Amino acid sequence: MTAIKSWTALLNREYLEHRMAFVYFPIGILVLLGLSAVSAVTFNRTHIVLDVATPSTLKIFELGYLALALLWLVYLAVALFFYFGDAFAADKRNNAMFFWKSMPVSDLKMLVSKFLAGVLLFPAILFLVTMVSGLLHFVVINLAVFVLPSLIIPPPLTVLVSFFNISVFVVVYTVLALLWFAPFLAWVGGLSAVFGRWSLVLAFLIPGLLAIVENVALFGYGPRGGYVWGYLGQRLNFGFDETDLMPLLVSQGPFALGGFTNRLLGHIDWTNMGIGLVFTAAALWAASEYRRRRIA
Repeated sequence: MTAIKSWTALLNREYLEHRMAFVYFPIGILVLLGLSAVSAVTFNRTHIVLDVATPSTLKIFELGYLALALLWLVYLAVALFFYFGDAFAADKRNNAMFFWKSMPVSDLKMLVSKFLAGVLLFPAILFLVTMVSGLLHFVVINLAVFVLPSLIIPPPLTVLVSFFNISVFVVVYTVLALLWFAPFLAWVGGLSAVFGRWSLVLAFLIPGLLAIVENVALFGYGPRGGYVWGYLGQRLNFGFDETDLMPLLVSQGPFALGGFTNRLLGHIDWTNMGIGLVFTAAALWAASEYRRRRIA
């Protein structure tokens, strides 16, 4: 019971310290987007060119919801980068680290709580914002019927199925993306434990210098760009290509959850993901050992 309370307190601390970036800003952006979209439809500022035929309203909803989900994922990626660039060293500045050590809470537990907040708590909050964005998008489509009578709203059950399928897919995609990029987040966090906010620069500078040194040392003998650059390029390659999105455009039914999930799973290099998760655990342990041994 005590362990659960300590984990809850640690996660709650991260929420309170970073709610501006992961709660208030997203809600503010959502309100601005909602007001802009509603005003655009209300005052007839929206113009849709129908060259061939009236597009499927269901497809408009699905593509809009997926686009909103993608934008929130980009926001999450940027926010997490800056979060991990400072989170592992932030408690040194206000002596909070010594308070938790006095309870006692180990450095490893403190860092793991910060990492879990970044990959579980904050993405969950933004997922709720994404769902609200999708519902708001559907409301705007319903309002657009008044200025674009050619639009036909699909049955509510069809929209509900599509909303559910896309929401589940967004969860699956986000979880897999966080697992895939966990080594990078741990890398930035580990650097922040040593260098503080300079980790934001060093996270890119160190691999870049290694790639340059490798290319100079192995000029003409290694692969184009070098092994380091090639591996980093492979790690950045996650998600779909253009051909995988074609079924979404040509299908007339609700979003095919099973089909797109299978396509996503087929693109993942599971061995590489496993190696990355091992690196993630090692980086968290190394950062905690540095804090334990070097920061008194």
